[in-house]
Amino acid sequence: MRIKGLVKGRGLAAALAVTAPIVLAGAAAPALATTAATTTATDSCGQSVAGLDAVAYADRLVRAWGRGDQAGTACYGSAATVTGLSGQATPGGIHWRRVSTEGAAGTIYVTYHDDARGGNLVVGVQNVGLRAADGWHAASTVRFSGEPRAWGPVAWSDNLVRAWGRGDTRWMSYYATPAVTKSMRQVSAVGGSSWRRIAAEGAAGTTYVTYLNDATGHHLTVGISNVGLSQGDAHAAYRIQYR
Repeated sequence: MRIKGLVKGRGLAAALAVTAPIVLAGAAAPALATTAATTTATDSCGQSVAGLDAVAYADRLVRAWGRGDQAGTACYGSAATVTGLSGQATPGGIHWRRVSTEGAAGTIYVTYHDDARGGNLVVGVQNVGLRAADGWHAASTVRFSGEPRAWGPVAWSDNLVRAWGRGDTRWMSYYATPAVTKSMRQVSAVGGSSWRRIAAEGAAGTTYVTYLNDATGHHLTVGISNVGLSQGDAHAAYRIQYR
């Protein structure tokens, strides 16, 4: 499908995003600002996680970072890890997916891939038996590679229309809310390849992207939430108009 045309407004750039439904929620705790605060913060992290599996440990860290939980991130991560993650993005977003795990010299390295934008994150976690007594701050290293792309609202809308064009409900449901996905499929289960972007403009926190179907003459306008996209949310396409 052709997605090209005049762009009048770009809106906000999207932040990083994460897909990790397997990740468990982390315990709440105050964020660490300095080394001196580490002991106090550790006391507030909750029950010991010294015996928590290293992969589950990394999952919890990524989920806490993804939702912007600075306290949880500070409990699971070392000071260097917190700095590395927050320097990349805050929040980390919701679209990271765990893809591999390997161990070396007492550290388990867990790799995550950003399904929305590309790029990888590797988290190094001290293995069980090598951590401090309470087990907190055992995620000692993070490394990013293949810098994730930040989809803007126009590109996000294009991705949705392409998914609809090929009848890909899975990716439609990723880019759009359930209501928008349902509405588009009521128009047609397969949107087809004749949609061409003709305009984009922003208003009140939303970027509206308009497409023309060269075969039928119909227009489709997609509303993308700039705020949701900038915070790394999926389902940022929350409104459509078909005429």
